[in-house]
Amino acid sequence: MRYSADHKAALRKKLVAAAGALCKENGFGVTGVDALMATVGLSGGAFYGHFKTKSDLLNDIVANELATTRARFEAMQGGDGASAEALLRAYFSRLHVDNPGMGCALPSLSNEVARANDEVKETYEKGLQALHDLLAENLPNPERAWALLAMAAGTISMARAVKSPEMQERILSSAVDLMLSELSTD
Repeated sequence: MRYSADHKAALRKKLVAAAGALCKENGFGVTGVDALMATVGLSGGAFYGHFKTKSDLLNDIVANELATTRARFEAMQGGDGASAEALLRAYFSRLHVDNPGMGCALPSLSNEVARANDEVKETYEKGLQALHDLLAENLPNPERAWALLAMAAGTISMARAVKSPEMQERILSSAVDLMLSELSTD
């Protein structure tokens, strides 16, 4: 049975989102095509009807995940009166540490992209630049946005890598304190 182009596009979009969550949880490089396709109820054989290579899927995942992260950052900056401290505490939270599939793409996918081809790296770079530009709009020193992004990704990665919940809390709270200190000195 042949499906319409709209159906195929919708399925591809659903696959990219579901595979993105799986890859943030388990890693892209170690997740097989069968597992990726199973996220939308398809067999591994259906993969090549949607993508030429696994790298093509990673490229779409990176683009989608960074756009989603940017949308989350935009929503956090919305006019709801949320303070910088509240926003930082939401990002640097146990919820984020414990649920990589639902969280920011930077801590989970940066190492995957480092091992990827140039096309994926270019997509990542464009998405990262868009995140930087969004953060830089609200900083007196726009170049600090790079440091904030790097610190955000590194903090969550480190907190995920340690076993002790107490150590995780120390890592998270120290990042919030340092970021608040830096933001208040501008």
